[in-house]
Amino acid sequence: MNLLEKEFFGIERRIKSGNLNLQDIGDIVPASLMLHQLDGLMPIGCFYMNAWGCSNLGSSAEEVNALGESYYDKYFIAEELTLHRDGIAKYLMTGDFSTQFNFFQQVKLYGKKEYTWFYTVCKLMAFNGSEGSAQNLVFLSSPTQGIDNITERMHRVLELDKYIQDNYWKFNQLTKREKEVICQLANGKSNKQIADVLFLSNHTVSTHRKNIIRKLDCDSFADLMRFAIAFNLVDDQ
Repeated sequence: MNLLEKEFFGIERRIKSGNLNLQDIGDIVPASLMLHQLDGLMPIGCFYMNAWGCSNLGSSAEEVNALGESYYDKYFIAEELTLHRDGIAKYLMTGDFSTQFNFFQQVKLYGKKEYTWFYTVCKLMAFNGSEGSAQNLVFLSSPTQGIDNITERMHRVLELDKYIQDNYWKFNQLTKREKEVICQLANGKSNKQIADVLFLSNHTVSTHRKNIIRKLDCDSFADLMRFAIAFNLVDDQ
């Protein structure tokens, strides 16, 4: 399933660069794509569901919202739902939104007697609108039997560059703190400045730098910068 997670990372990267609209992806993928509004860190309603999701649930975003809590009873298994909600809550509480929360779930599709297994990628993304930037929770859910198909379609649209494909596994093994240190390094901060910004000791920053160099196998600052830029670990100054 790591291939689907990598493609989803590519979606966010292209959206941030302004080269892709998430709804364009929703029009072509054989999977459910839903966007949920957040109040703080609490999902408060679905404001977009692509055509595939509407068709297979036999519903629309408006109807899903109108169902309220009964939406979950209608389409999901209660025991699984509790685990997924807890997992999503923990994901949001970590504040490390360079990562994703992924899980398997069973869904009752429209006109089906049995539940269908799905693999879901959940990601917090920022979208720019008329009222400024807003954080939304994105759910991409694909039937497990269709993972290869959706990955192929997404890859054709995204055409992820080879560097990201080859180095995504390195990005995945970084901790939240290591990503923060990389961001500071990429923006020209010294160890002391990083320690002050992140409220760490100089020794701890040095340890993080050694771990980063080991994990990324960086031979130079240029290598580190290339990685940071590719994986959106550079703050806009």
